[in-house]
Amino acid sequence: MHLFRGPGFVAGFSDRADGSLDFSDRTPEEAGRLWAGLPAVAGLGLPPPRFAHQVHSTTLLRVGADAPAGRQGQADALMTSVPAMPIGVFTADCLPVLVVAGEAVMAVHAGWKGTRQDITGRSIAALAEATGVSPARMQVFMGPCIGSCCLELGEEVVEEFRATDPGSLACFARGARWHLDLRGLNVIQCLERGVARAAIRHVNDCTKCLSDRYFSYRQMRGRHGTQFSFIARLPEEGAPSSGAA
Repeated sequence: MHLFRGPGFVAGFSDRADGSLDFSDRTPEEAGRLWAGLPAVAGLGLPPPRFAHQVHSTTLLRVGADAPAGRQGQADALMTSVPAMPIGVFTADCLPVLVVAGEAVMAVHAGWKGTRQDITGRSIAALAEATGVSPARMQVFMGPCIGSCCLELGEEVVEEFRATDPGSLACFARGARWHLDLRGLNVIQCLERGVARAAIRHVNDCTKCLSDRYFSYRQMRGRHGTQFSFIARLPEEGAPSSGAA
């Protein structure tokens, strides 16, 4: 698991070594045991995470203190200001985006369908409105996803992007088929909303190329496991030291 740690927060991106972390198909008890058994989070004292039923939308759910552990509803982004409440998203080629905005955190599931609808840009704008924190003061962490080397899309999909945002074509390259830079387009969405380039950090791995390390829907020709990416606030006195592991 890749961990990013800073004052007041922890963010993590799992890989195949952590097993398939699809908590949504498990009972709350099973999910709790699976979560507690992860070596990277065992010492953080965090309860089981909150997550959504992902539908490739642009819906952002606010998770409050009374939210039970587990699934919260249909959405592809979650935010919370509750200390020690991890929220997260599932991916197996899509891009996980984790955001710190003052005392609030957010997790976004950005596949090509959500990206075409500007899910990361919209979510950052909504987070800024809800918290009063300028995007210029936010920190963004992007996890492993399918790279432009492997994300092939048909002509009809390119036309959908062109109709929605002509500028998005800058993130396409034409070979035998069109290839989309999913990560690059989400970075652009962040920058357009005012996030500082230096505040965006990456686990810059292609899940399909590195399918021995990550679950990849396209490489495995179906869903055979998922990564789980999470973020949580931590009390200032319990915050781990800055850095990535």
